[in-house]
Amino acid sequence: MTSRRIKGVLLPICLICEETPPRGIAGGIMVSGSFLCMRCEKEIVRTRVGDSRYFDLKEKIKRIWYHEL
Repeated sequence: MTSRRIKGVLLPICLICEETPPRGIAGGIMVSGSFLCMRCEKEIVRTRVGDSRYFDLKEKIKRIWYHEL
């Protein structure tokens, strides 16, 4: 994959989905130096302990706190 450089645009990659939101840095939040897109932020908030996705989200979030990026 070839990366393009666009002057003046910050294109972060979400820690959870590993995608760049269309709005760039404005499309999410920074948490301890890691970026979370709005879509994944909402998924984290809505996911219940019993949901099948809970464990995966929990493991990815741990990477923020343990700096295993």
